[in-house]
Amino acid sequence: MGVKGKNAKTEKFDIRLSQQEEAVIKLAAALQCTSPTNFIRQQAVVAAEAVVHEQTRFVVTGKQWQTIEEAMSEPAKVLPNLQKKLLQPDDWDK
Repeated sequence: MGVKGKNAKTEKFDIRLSQQEEAVIKLAAALQCTSPTNFIRQQAVVAAEAVVHEQTRFVVTGKQWQTIEEAMSEPAKVLPNLQKKLLQPDDWDK
């Protein structure tokens, strides 16, 4: 019995398709010289990576970045009420 690599396929998804969806997927898979299953898997991963990328990265203009840098360069402000709260023991620490 071999060791499973990082690309070992262990999970299964079941999906229902219309006849038109199935036909276009089979055609696209054939055009890519792959199976419909591999085509669906590959395209789903590409789409999922794009969604994750969009949600974990943001782009700012030069002027926006300058504003961010200026704000980060300012000295930290002491917020007395927050400082007091942070110094109090938590309920689960009592």
